[in-house]
Amino acid sequence: MSDRDEPNEDPASGPESGGRSADPPGGSPVRSPEYQAIFEQVSDGIFVHDSDGRILDANRTVLEQLGFTREELLSMEVTDIEVGLDETLLEEQWRSMEAGSTERLDVEGTHRRKDGSTFPVDVRVSKLDTEETGRDRFVALARDITERKARERTIEEQRDFLEETIEGLPYPFYVLNVEDYTVEYANSLATVGEGDTCYEITHDRGQPCDEGDSTVTCPLSDVVESGEPTAVEHAHHNDGKEGVYKVYASPIFDDDGTVVRIAESNIDITERVEYERKLEEQRDTLEILNQVVRHDIRNDMTVVRGRANLLAEHVEEAGREDLEAIQEATENAIELTKTARDFSETMLSSEEDVGPVRLDRHLETPVDNARSEFESAIITLEDRISDVRVRGNDLLEAVFRNLVRNAIIHNDAKAPEVRISIALDEKTATVAVADNGPGIPDDRKEAVFGEGEKGLDSPGTGLGLYLVQTLVDRYDGDVWIEDNDPTGSVFYVELPRVTAE
Repeated sequence: MSDRDEPNEDPASGPESGGRSADPPGGSPVRSPEYQAIFEQVSDGIFVHDSDGRILDANRTVLEQLGFTREELLSMEVTDIEVGLDETLLEEQWRSMEAGSTERLDVEGTHRRKDGSTFPVDVRVSKLDTEETGRDRFVALARDITERKARERTIEEQRDFLEETIEGLPYPFYVLNVEDYTVEYANSLATVGEGDTCYEITHDRGQPCDEGDSTVTCPLSDVVESGEPTAVEHAHHNDGKEGVYKVYASPIFDDDGTVVRIAESNIDITERVEYERKLEEQRDTLEILNQVVRHDIRNDMTVVRGRANLLAEHVEEAGREDLEAIQEATENAIELTKTARDFSETMLSSEEDVGPVRLDRHLETPVDNARSEFESAIITLEDRISDVRVRGNDLLEAVFRNLVRNAIIHNDAKAPEVRISIALDEKTATVAVADNGPGIPDDRKEAVFGEGEKGLDSPGTGLGLYLVQTLVDRYDGDVWIEDNDPTGSVFYVELPRVTAE
């Protein structure tokens, strides 16, 4: 509104108006206080201009947005503050609105402030009722959309970043609509396109994978039902070839928490599956070979041991030492076949093979066998715990067999003594195997469990204690060595206690 307006006087006819009008909407030069308050307090900018674009009036918001005084603004045209508009398109819209075929003009543009800076605006222009004055007048509502534009730029940048990230994935990725299994988005590595159904393109099926006579696991159904990510292995068709893919499917929820889409990553594992198949074949072949070799060696060594024992009555004193060496080597070879068997079974076992086992059953047998094998040794089992169950499997017996044998074989006492005791608490069972041998130096206590270690320069492969460490680790237990009093070593095996299934 112009400060020069006077009640009941048309500014367009006044000598100071320069032919400009500051008439409010409706053409009346008289404004009510209510109209004046609304006009000035609207948070968006309001311009009034004529058909030539000359500014006739503006509210306070316009002055604050642009930085001009009212007098400066009333001497300008709208083209002085509007920049970056399509002049041809704007002219067509103006003619349409002036002709009455369009009631309103909506345009997004840029306004320039007095200091030369600019800001984006949404402009809505309406033609005023000019029957009373006979002059065309237009009111333009200009809304500053700087914050909206900033948000749009942020969203666009995020969208571009997301698209670049998805496109940069080294495997096919797409988004499916859970209602009809159609693809809504896919990167360039995917063999599916927008509108395709996953089951038609990747499985050459006429219906979803979990429907019909020949069904396969469908990750879409699982994700929709559970609301949780899942992964399955599928055979997919790709460029006329069939490959095995690991499909990772994750849910996408709407505002109500309903799964409406799923995101799928398809990683080609064809080579890995083939490699695993070959490894399994090789493993089976090696296991058969291992069994045959162990069997033949054990049989031959049993014959050697038997013949050597028969010769004991006929060998003179001079050959006694050689005979004993043969007998010892024979026993070592037989024991090696047992260790090889245990290692083979350990390497072929899995986490599922481990569970609750009775401790006494896997401890008493190796003790009884050692007593028969080493008649000169004194082996004492101090405790008998009949119902204690620990985490282990059938190979737990090999742990105690190797520890008891190790305590006797590496013992330099005339009468080797081995004492076995058990300590229990709420969470663990600890078996202690103590001997009266030479002991183990502190700097060797951890090393003796290493692969290929032979302990105190004695014969043997050194695999026994390595097997002990490997098995105890598999059982989530612990094994360590301490000094015995007055001499010797104590091997401790700590195993988690578990309840029977």
